[in-house]
Amino acid sequence: MLEIESAWVSAAATAFAGVATTAAAVTTFLAYRLQRSLARSRKQLLKGDILLRNIQSLIATFADIHATAKQDGSIERTEKLRELAENIRYTVTVIKSLHPGIGKEVEEWRTSSDNEGNSVIRVVDYILAGHGAIIGDKYDQFLFSKAEDLRKIQDQVFEEINA
Repeated sequence: MLEIESAWVSAAATAFAGVATTAAAVTTFLAYRLQRSLARSRKQLLKGDILLRNIQSLIATFADIHATAKQDGSIERTEKLRELAENIRYTVTVIKSLHPGIGKEVEEWRTSSDNEGNSVIRVVDYILAGHGAIIGDKYDQFLFSKAEDLRKIQDQVFEEINA
């Protein structure tokens, strides 16, 4: 019969305990990294959701401006247009803080002019909200075009969230 010395048994037990300790440390490290990655993913998901909600709010505000611009002139109409124009400026600022790339596109959307020199700032802030002008159908094509540009930006946000 083979006799095993207690020193060898003790050495083997120590070696197995060392391997188990190392495996536990590696597992703990990997679990920590996974937890950080999940937290980062959750934060990005929430940020994307907030960005999307703000883009949709911008689209709704712009649609409200277009509908309000069609109404007959009144003090209430002008005040509402001023409030909506201020909402656009605020929402653009929020979007720029959430995602500088998308924010740059939204700011460009707000400030860029078409071939006739019309921009959101000129038509919405100055003509409609500033002077309370009644425009009828004069700026319809411009407003529809700018609304379409916003939908394209929204599509980009969807693509970024899904990426």
